[in-house]
Amino acid sequence: MARLVKKLSFFLGMLKEVTVILFLGLAVWAYQATQPPPPKICGTLGGPPITAPRMKLRDGRHLSYKEHGVSKETAKAKIILVHGFASTKHDIMSMTEPVLVIYF
Repeated sequence: MARLVKKLSFFLGMLKEVTVILFLGLAVWAYQATQPPPPKICGTLGGPPITAPRMKLRDGRHLSYKEHGVSKETAKAKIILVHGFASTKHDIMSMTEPVLVIYF
């Protein structure tokens, strides 16, 4: 009888260890599954291509831009539209009549 109790306690101890190991493995897998992949840098191997013209700033970052309107040769004024966080460079300012007239 004592031998059976000893075997049973060994089995229950082993079952407890296996349960803890499986729970920890599941917790590690769940943590890794919720983490986002590393970002892909534009223009690097495996990253998205650079499709817009851009200029390099003094601090090393890049600023992309988009030109609208007439060609540079026929333009009479340079207007720079700066957007905030709620819009992008692809938002086109469509005006049917001139709002701003600059005289030099």
